[in-house]
Amino acid sequence: MFRAPPIHQLQRLCAAAEMIEMERLAIENIGIPGLVLMENAARSVADWVEKHCIQKRKEAKIVVCCGIGNNGGDGFAIARLLKNRNYDVVVVEAGTAKTSDAKQNQIIWRQFGESVSYTDSESRSHARILVAEADVIIDAIFGTGLERPVSGTFKNWIEDINANSKAIKIGVDLPSGVHSDQGQTMGVAAQCQYTLTFQVGKQGCFQFPGAQNAGKVVVRDISIPPHWPEGALPVFLLTRPFIRQLLPERVVDAHKGTYGHLLTVCGSSGMAGAVLLTSFAAIKNGSGLVTACVPRALRDVFLGQCPEMMTLSPVGDSTHHFTSSDLEFVVSEVEKRDAVVLGCGLGQSPETVKFVRQLVASTSKPLLIDADGLNCINCEILKKRSASTIITPHPRELSRLCGLTTAEIQKNRIEVTRRYAMDWGLILLLKGANTVISDANGSVYINPTGHEGMATGGSGDVLSGIIGSFLTQQCSPLQAALLGAYLHGTAGDCLKPALASSFLSATNLIHSLNEARLLLESIEVGTHRLAD
Repeated sequence: MFRAPPIHQLQRLCAAAEMIEMERLAIENIGIPGLVLMENAARSVADWVEKHCIQKRKEAKIVVCCGIGNNGGDGFAIARLLKNRNYDVVVVEAGTAKTSDAKQNQIIWRQFGESVSYTDSESRSHARILVAEADVIIDAIFGTGLERPVSGTFKNWIEDINANSKAIKIGVDLPSGVHSDQGQTMGVAAQCQYTLTFQVGKQGCFQFPGAQNAGKVVVRDISIPPHWPEGALPVFLLTRPFIRQLLPERVVDAHKGTYGHLLTVCGSSGMAGAVLLTSFAAIKNGSGLVTACVPRALRDVFLGQCPEMMTLSPVGDSTHHFTSSDLEFVVSEVEKRDAVVLGCGLGQSPETVKFVRQLVASTSKPLLIDADGLNCINCEILKKRSASTIITPHPRELSRLCGLTTAEIQKNRIEVTRRYAMDWGLILLLKGANTVISDANGSVYINPTGHEGMATGGSGDVLSGIIGSFLTQQCSPLQAALLGAYLHGTAGDCLKPALASSFLSATNLIHSLNEARLLLESIEVGTHRLAD
């Protein structure tokens, strides 16, 4: 039987309002002074920067860019700590700090080192030279509170930071100009190689384009006790220890029936490859049996390509695509299997649309709907399903289902995915960089694995096969979706060292599943090993 999800092994991410409330409780209820928290934050950054960026480079020119809020206050304290360790540090600032704690650290810093104002027209040229010549730039201009587009002098300042291509750039809490919750660029954003965020990861650092600006995200403990408002809907970042615990066990006395039988209802003339990719991925990922239900014209085209895959076809009037006359046959075959993948390469002929809608309404088996399966239905059909359902749209497919534009979806992937998973009562996996998965209860999971080379035809078919395979192995729909997304991305990551992104194909992903699975199980393969 399947174990309960080890939620404690996930990394929970926070929205800006949640972080503000945690800080308020730490200061007002627990009694930790704000200056102490600021000092903790500054020390955690200074220690990390010294160890990873400048320990062996005492001559490195360090520029700390400080805004007027508490993020800037962190920056002044970071500058002081590094100056105390005899590093070459200068502050480029935005003028007088506006919060009491930040102002106090600004006053203290001025007893230690030089400050040059970027916002003052007389000193700006000098500030720009300092930024341009820096070896290390610490970005402490804007923190989690940014809600309006960056403009004017601050826009120019961030552009100057980005123009220095030689410097190591570290964002303090998150890169300036990145929206803390949505990850959107607020006009312009600092392009950092590293972001040192405090206590809890910020959602915007794990959604694009913010994730690209953030670079490698490191969470630093600054002694703020975690506090989550009662009833708050969580956002989690998937981790390897969590995924490892979700992997279904393989028992020593198993037989092929132990790991279930998947039916893939896929394909149409010209789209046979989608059938093969989906079914082969399911076989490689551990389903005991996989049968492809395809239009009659495709029944025997796979001979020799995947001998483990069985095929069957209805005997209706159409040989090239499914029609409603095939429904009775397909439903009877569905009932003999443990789970179904529907949609890959089906096409969108009017007869196929009618068939898909009838099939979705007819089956009570766990069902994954992808690709043309999604293009053939509407949200009302999804709402009426009472059985376990997973949908795996890309933004354009979700746009057609929910009525939002793709731009609106991409602007706030977390909330959009959550809203429609809850509204439609299913598991919604929104494809794209850092895939977002939500269940019907509103819990959201972000998958950090994978890379740009996986944006290739057939990659989604492979994902559907992997998730469908987990459904046959006694995984719940949510667990199957989480496992599938993480393993699919890991398969891509395994290929990156040896295969140029532009050369990656969906077939490569299938062949990489073995190495990905061994990595998740902590078994060393070749030169690759994932660390906990």
